Amino acid sequence: MEPGKERAKAWIYSVINPLLGALKTQAVFLKRRNWTFRFYSGNLEFIRPLDGYINFQSRPNWDDFIASNPSARERIEQRDRQREELRNACDSAWSYLVDLEEFRRKVMTLLARFRADEPPAYHRVSALPDAEFHKLVAERIVNDIENIEEAYPDYRFWLRFRGELVQFRQGPSFELMEQAGLELRNCNNDVATELARVREELASKLDIPWAPYYDESLVLPGG
Repeated sequence: MEPGKERAKAWIYSVINPLLGALKTQAVFLKRRNWTFRFYSGNLEFIRPLDGYINFQSRPNWDDFIASNPSARERIEQRDRQREELRNACDSAWSYLVDLEEFRRKVMTLLARFRADEPPAYHRVSALPDAEFHKLVAERIVNDIENIEEAYPDYRFWLRFRGELVQFRQGPSFELMEQAGLELRNCNNDVATELARVREELASKLDIPWAPYYDESLVLPGG
């Protein structure tokens, strides 16, 4: 059954628009190859399954939209499968690094050099024990981080030694990760294109705006 005006507005405002906004944000991370992988959770912090961007009150609208739009549903399901592929690839690349003795030794050598050169105020580079600091460094490498904010304890360390450490960002596990990231970008684009198409079609057919707005002309004088 074709949706009426109010049902279509619910789809656009509480499902389509939040998803398009999330995909736009994700595009920035994916373009930089920052997968937002976090080693302590094994997850992608800012690249979530798409239903994670729908608030609790709008879940019924999500269910209705997914059930009523098979083309969008298919693309969203494919996208979420590809997101899981990237998550697994990131976890594998990170595990490869932390298990690599040469990498662990390099991190400890650079940490010792850093502390020999820097004032004591900068010696604390993370909340982790020194023996586990390589885990955070591996996360930075997996996410291809170029610069980090000064507020992070490892800011000065990463600024000095990133060039030496990113040389470990190679090998089959990293190639698989890069490919998974590229395929996710393509899936995200497919979803965004389909969602934009559905929104335009509904808005044109039912004469509704793409986003809710406040019409001051409807306010009574003195109200």
